[in-house]
Amino acid sequence: MKKSKIIFLFLVIYLAAVISPLHILAEERSIYVGDLIELKIQAEDLTLDELKDKFKDFEIVNVTDIPKGYIITLRTFETGERTINIGDKELKIVVKSTLDEIERDNIYEGNLEPLEAGFYIRWKYVLIPLVIVFLLSFAINIKTLLKKRKKSILTPYERFKKAIGDLSVEQKDYLVKLTLIFKEYLESVYSYSIRGKTSSEIVYEISRMPQLNEKLPEIKSWITENDYFKFSGTPAPIAKKLELMERLISLVDRIEESKEGEVK
Repeated sequence: MKKSKIIFLFLVIYLAAVISPLHILAEERSIYVGDLIELKIQAEDLTLDELKDKFKDFEIVNVTDIPKGYIITLRTFETGERTINIGDKELKIVVKSTLDEIERDNIYEGNLEPLEAGFYIRWKYVLIPLVIVFLLSFAINIKTLLKKRKKSILTPYERFKKAIGDLSVEQKDYLVKLTLIFKEYLESVYSYSIRGKTSSEIVYEISRMPQLNEKLPEIKSWITENDYFKFSGTPAPIAKKLELMERLISLVDRIEESKEGEVK
């Protein structure tokens, strides 16, 4: 689940980078002298004076405020290519002469319809990462589900042995995790809730389990010695950690043997 959240966060960051707050796109068609050019500019930090200054080489016909930007209508009677930089975007406007490209015998009527601004995203650059992230997330969820399913198939004793094997004696909280593994084993076998309880409460709960009456003094001794190193501030030597681990394994092994005897 944690990995899925990380991937989802990466996806949000990627989309924020791809879909920038500044979008400027003029429809790709020829612009001639005198044509009205309408541009939709989205840039929150751009003031009206700065906008007019960037298009000072054009005749500004109209400017309309819109959320997070402007719609500007302009035209020019001079031919040539002009480059306008707005933020990290570069807008090129090429104005052509009708006399150079069109041969007409009649009077030429200019196009008074403004060019519409558009918004364009190269979707392949968005969809490909989306598919990759989806597949990664799907694979991680399947892997997690299989692990949980495999763990649920194990018996309480098998889960106990596996958890013990996964521990490292070098861990600072080794004894804490050792106690937790023992609690989980007892809860799974005898259906008693003891996690989160104090040692004295745990001993009380175990005393209510008839199957463990014979093992109660040994369990109490193990918990008491374990607590000494956990709470006294005295670090347990590695040899002591290994001893406590071996005693716990031996204790659980004998509990399992007594269970088999009860079944017979």
